[in-house]
Amino acid sequence: MNKKIKGFSFSNDRYTSSRDNQSVYASLLVWPSGTTEITLGAPVTSSSTTVTLLGSSGGPLSWRSAGASGGIIIDVSSVKIYSLASDWAWVFKLQNITPKGGSNTWQEYRKY
Repeated sequence: MNKKIKGFSFSNDRYTSSRDNQSVYASLLVWPSGTTEITLGAPVTSSSTTVTLLGSSGGPLSWRSAGASGGIIIDVSSVKIYSLASDWAWVFKLQNITPKGGSNTWQEYRKY
């Protein structure tokens, strides 16, 4: 059964971007349990959006748009947590996305 996990809402997403704003990195400090999906509220996707999990050899992850107003739902059913490089934090690399609200940069979402 899929459900949205408390703690993975728009206000709790942690983002940083590459200097050229070509890639955005979303960090999670808690791996979800009881679901195979992670919902991030800030990204606005496009048909060319790609999502990968750093430290994983699984390749791009499946995803779908969370709705017309933005957000992305990432399918992590293929990710085996015991095979990940970290036990403490996980970082998703997002490409070909824009911030919610149409801004050209991710500066307002940076938490680091």
